Amino acid sequence: MHHSKHARMLLMDPLVAPVPLAIPRLLEVSHVAHRLSASQEFVRRLIREKRLAAIRLGTRYRVDPHDLEAYIDGCRTAQGKHP
Repeated sequence: MHHSKHARMLLMDPLVAPVPLAIPRLLEVSHVAHRLSASQEFVRRLIREKRLAAIRLGTRYRVDPHDLEAYIDGCRTAQGKHP
């Protein structure tokens, strides 16, 4: 990939916030349910109760993978290192 001189300068500037190169793919409720080993209705309830952040697209919900990881981290019963 070729970057312009200006883009390279911005990437090297510590005062400029990095711009994500790729937007994470939003997860469907079924994928979140599979990841949590739970039902789709359980995931929808988490979303309705505002315990899991989601994006509403029409009548369907999508979950940002970062929000799913934050939810999982918040459910930990003990702090510690995990692989």
